[in-house]
Order: sequence, then C-alpha cells, then structure tokens
Amino acid sequence: MIIPEWALGVSVIIFASMLAKLVLAKLRATTPVPPALQASDAELGELRQALDATQQRLGEVEERLDFAERLLAGRRDADRLEPPKP
Repeated sequence: MIIPEWALGVSVIIFASMLAKLVLAKLRATTPVPPALQASDAELGELRQALDATQQRLGEVEERLDFAERLLAGRRDADRLEPPKP
C-alpha cells in the first residue's frame, strides 16, 4: 500500500511543529530573566491581589452575561409562544 502524498505532508507539518515547540521550550528554559523584569515579593503580592480582583470581576461579568442571555432567550421564547397578532 502506498502512502498518499498529503499524508506525508501532514506528518512533516506535525513533526516540524513538535520540533519548534521543543526548541522554544529549551530556549525559554536556558534564557535568564533580565534583572529589570524580576519582581520583588511586595510587587508579586500586589500583582496577585490585582489578579484576584480581576478574576473576581470577570466572574461577576460572566454571571451578568449569563443572566442577560437567559433573559433574552426567555423573551424570544415568549414571542414565539404568543398568538399571532391580527
């Protein structure tokens, strides 16, 4: 059985993407963090608090979006169930 050309092409693409991921991971592991990008413990604590606040606000926004979607779906269903207007 002969392997189709497209299958060989797909396998080369998959291999190349896996190799690129491996090379990038190796580069990230060996690249030191510049001192300008290092944060102190106090800065990390502030960032964590900001992240927690942002995640909480995002959760509230998601709840509001869910509520609005349910409200709109209910209106749409109610419009379909109403008798036709003459």
